[in-house]
Amino acid sequence: MTVKSIIKKSLQDFKSPIFIGLSLLPFLVILVLFGYGYFHFGGDMLIDVQNSFDHGEVPFIDPKVHPWLTSILSFSLFKWLFTLLFYLFGVVAMILFSVVIAGIVIGFFTPMIVKIIRKKHYPNFVLSNENFTFMASLPYFVKIIFIFLILGLIALPFMFIPAVNFIAIGLPFYYLFHSFLVLDVGSNIVSKQEYKVIIKKYKALFRSTTLTLYGISLVPVLGVFMQVFYVIVIAHEFFQKAIQERV
Repeated sequence: MTVKSIIKKSLQDFKSPIFIGLSLLPFLVILVLFGYGYFHFGGDMLIDVQNSFDHGEVPFIDPKVHPWLTSILSFSLFKWLFTLLFYLFGVVAMILFSVVIAGIVIGFFTPMIVKIIRKKHYPNFVLSNENFTFMASLPYFVKIIFIFLILGLIALPFMFIPAVNFIAIGLPFYYLFHSFLVLDVGSNIVSKQEYKVIIKKYKALFRSTTLTLYGISLVPVLGVFMQVFYVIVIAHEFFQKAIQERV
């Protein structure tokens, strides 16, 4: 079954009331954590910076050491650009972090989603995830976080280059999105040994699928709402590849 057919099949599953209901949960968490937090505390910081500009001061720059630079950056144009970049960066950061937070929230319901998909489409499939407990998967999660931080540090110097910065910040988050999603779903379907084989053998397939899903996740609001759909898609892929490997 192709990625396109799996996504089409997953959309049909996603339309069920229980999955639609689960999809609404991340909105509440995101609204509290980011909506209030960013616009409340971030707004105060923006006002302080704007007040500094109004008084001919530039934050983090000593006017005595850099008088010409301070004078140039005090122009209204730079004040407007700073405000624009502040909100632009805030929106991008909010989208990326909201996808991660939403994924964590839905992660608690992954076992339930997997069981529903199995009962509906793969009733004869025997789950063999007994030895893939939380403690067994913990080293995988630690490794993912570590690599994510390393990729973030590598991408940091590129954050100040226009256009390139959005790609630079997107790569570490894609890695986090892909790795967590595949591990979370796979650990609820197959054994630890089967997981290693399937991930290695079908690496390109999973990456192409998660890259498509990640692109959807970057669409504001839609990305948060579709977290359950992502789990359904990867669950179908794992079930089908595991069946092939067991034949």
